[in-house]
Amino acid sequence: MTLFYQAVLRDGGQRLGPRLRRCFAAWAGVEDDGAPLVERTKGRTRVTLADTAACGRYTLDEPTGRGRLRTTATWAEGRKPDRNWVLVTVEGDLTETAGAVRAPGFVAAYLATGRATDGAVPVEAGAHVVGPEEVRDLTARLAHRSRAVPVIVLTVDRADPNTAAACADHLAEALAGVASVVRLYDTRTQDDLNTWLGADLSVFGGGLRTYLPGVRPGEESYAMRHQPRGGNAIREHGTRALDVVVTGVVELSVHRQVPADIRQTEQRVGRVLAGALDPAALHAAPPSPAAIAVPRPPKPPKPTAPPKAEPPAAPAAPEPPAATAPAVPEPAAAVLAAPADDGTGALAAGIAERLADHLDDAVLGALVDMARGGDSETTALIRTMSAHLEALTRAVETTGLLGRRSRGDEHDRLRREYDRLELDFVELQEQERKAQDRIRWLEGRLAEHADPVYGIQDDGPEGPFVAESLMDVVQRARKQLRRVELPDGLDTEVSRLDVTYPRQRRRWAWKAWDALRALDAYAAARAEDRFTGGFYDWCSRPLAGEPHLTPTMVSMKESDSVSGNPKFYRARVFRVAAEVDPSGRVYMPAHIKLQPIGSPAPRMHFLDDAGGATGRVWIGYLGDHLPNTRTN
Repeated sequence: MTLFYQAVLRDGGQRLGPRLRRCFAAWAGVEDDGAPLVERTKGRTRVTLADTAACGRYTLDEPTGRGRLRTTATWAEGRKPDRNWVLVTVEGDLTETAGAVRAPGFVAAYLATGRATDGAVPVEAGAHVVGPEEVRDLTARLAHRSRAVPVIVLTVDRADPNTAAACADHLAEALAGVASVVRLYDTRTQDDLNTWLGADLSVFGGGLRTYLPGVRPGEESYAMRHQPRGGNAIREHGTRALDVVVTGVVELSVHRQVPADIRQTEQRVGRVLAGALDPAALHAAPPSPAAIAVPRPPKPPKPTAPPKAEPPAAPAAPEPPAATAPAVPEPAAAVLAAPADDGTGALAAGIAERLADHLDDAVLGALVDMARGGDSETTALIRTMSAHLEALTRAVETTGLLGRRSRGDEHDRLRREYDRLELDFVELQEQERKAQDRIRWLEGRLAEHADPVYGIQDDGPEGPFVAESLMDVVQRARKQLRRVELPDGLDTEVSRLDVTYPRQRRRWAWKAWDALRALDAYAAARAEDRFTGGFYDWCSRPLAGEPHLTPTMVSMKESDSVSGNPKFYRARVFRVAAEVDPSGRVYMPAHIKLQPIGSPAPRMHFLDDAGGATGRVWIGYLGDHLPNTRTN
């Protein structure tokens, strides 16, 4: 599913869960009785409200056109009240709906119940009006280094003052939770703000400007990253002129990095709600693989071989049948005490066994007599027993013991279980990477005081780089890795993977970062004549302590069916510098498999020029699997 909207909020107020749940239930239009688990279904729309005293998750899954949209609000208490958090996401399976997705309606109502922040600055429910006496507070908010949400500033329109107010309210509603909307009170406030911002970052004339995090007046190398919107367009088209602003900010929200404590806790909320994890373990150390193993039900015992038949004994003299059949309560109680059906047929077998134990032998004898044309007393006995069995059947049906889980319910249960297991797996992978990087750093410190035969520390003593998305990796590599060239053309496909597959992007990001570090270390070793051979040889026989990949992740060529097909060949031709090839384009069959099989299966195509004119490795493509005979 594609992620269309994501709001990350901190809320240290009282009764976070009940406030959020009340707003969500009212928006979803369901009756909430306050139970720990409430599920409501109407047509193809399903609402789930589940929480405990420490965390909760509320979901609305609804159809939209030919696809679906799923809105989820997850919350949990932090180690301290000011670290309590709320994560709101909107996901769907139709990419064409991305432009229509806005903030869910309950977000503004929830923000009005307390004082939520983005972790640094307030995030209000509506537009905030700023006068001359509040300019200093506004500039402090704009310059805050930890600010994560954009601040949209609207100026006064002298020709139509109401336009600015209407636009501010529209933006505040559409961008609730992912932006802070500010409306300047008068031209004096505007002038005071522009004096602080400077000419490059100023806003005026009834227009607006979106100030992204990291505003630095007088030091901006590219001031237009804080996009302005002219007053003329707003006056002419009204709120319709704001669609481009809303779409840009909403798309920006899905790339926002989720703080590490929220990411770790959010992975455990589902297990707490399912009863598989104690709420006290929300902030505990990562679980071991044994702790997250899903218990399997015991296999039913194999039927034993029937005993050998004994010679029949002489029949005893039959006794007259009992006047009445056994009372219903005894077998009924036995059936109702039977265990719930686990899908293996154990319930049916248990009912049959208990009924056989409790049916009187005289009743069975009466059945035989009736089959032979018995008297009226036997017939009356059978009718009595039939009435009792009918009552027993109604009692069993009333309890729902024989109710079978529908295929849709079973599918939803398996999907939730799969999601929990996948989150646990990602968490274990992240902890393993941190441990490996810590070991490498310790070996580097040891190498400073002993023979330098151990690895080196790449990330510094402040700890390993934690990648939240593939774009984080690309931006980090451009700044830190000197021997790897990543052109701007990569960003389109990289962003598409991040947005379309939000659950897998962290896993791919780690592998991409490992791959880029390995390529950089390899190119540096080649340039310094410390290594001879290609990148596959480097991964097979790396220098001690240097980053490398498992050789199975690396393929230095494509199959003949790909290389010999003009269509597939052209798809693997990418831009390079003129020093590499005068034409500026080169065929790049060598690639790294960020995911070996499945769909999607991201690939990183590269050209090894470490021993050539540039001494670098050129990344031509980072995205989903390029077309071949299987994908086409």
